[in-house]
Amino acid sequence: MTTKTLDITGKVCPFCLLETKKVLDGLQPGDVLVVSCDHPPAATITIPRFAEMGGMPVEVKKISSGLWEISITKK
Repeated sequence: MTTKTLDITGKVCPFCLLETKKVLDGLQPGDVLVVSCDHPPAATITIPRFAEMGGMPVEVKKISSGLWEISITKK
């Protein structure tokens, strides 16, 4: 199992989701992607919903005001 990080701070939708999907596509099942995101709709709705629809466990943590960390385990 590998943990990969992705910093998409400063980016907005749809680029947040597109970059997240691109990195996830390169991971193996069981690998974890940790995404740093400062775009509220992507951090709280778009990326978590994408992961859940794909059957991937996802956890969203608010790190500070306007910054989230999203952990996705690839299935």
